Amino acid sequence: MKAVTFLDANVLAKPFTRTLLWVGAIYSDYEITWSMTVEREANRHMRDNTASLELLRNRYGLAIGPAGTSGNDYLETSPSDRQVLSDAFAARANYLITANVTYFGESDLIACGIVAIHPDLFLADRISDAGYLAALEALSVGMRSPARSVAEVHVAGGRLHPLLAAAKMRLFPDHPPLPPTHPAPAIQVRGMTLDRFSQDFRA
Repeated sequence: MKAVTFLDANVLAKPFTRTLLWVGAIYSDYEITWSMTVEREANRHMRDNTASLELLRNRYGLAIGPAGTSGNDYLETSPSDRQVLSDAFAARANYLITANVTYFGESDLIACGIVAIHPDLFLADRISDAGYLAALEALSVGMRSPARSVAEVHVAGGRLHPLLAAAKMRLFPDHPPLPPTHPAPAIQVRGMTLDRFSQDFRA
């Protein structure tokens, strides 16, 4: 059974990250979902000339998750993210993929049985080789000119997802990824105890 992975708005609004998670899910041991609350917020931050998430959802036959009703219970979570956690719980998510892990309270996540995790760490841990290659292919086709090869997309991906690029370097031994453009967040995972994640990434 695939892990249910709920995407936050700050992940959905980024085409590169969204494509990695979306296409990668087809070939990996997780499935993705989100809620209407998250979709509306993501659409507000997307560029005007990009397709809406509703259009993409309908094109690929993705069903949206239900709205949660327990948001007011999560007092350790940032007020603006309590509905997000409630929606993730209603979707029976195992993971909540977010760029803002620290906005979600540890005790709230544990009560829901959910792990909040940064997309780079999640992808480095869960996307399969086949999923990664398929996502790179989709990204290379979708790139604006000049066109890029799959290897070139991998190299460029190091700027946004250094952990993922490092985890997949063996697929492209002659193409080292570019260094990250921003420092990684100090805390990249929070929630249920996961032994496979180093203490370096945890709260």
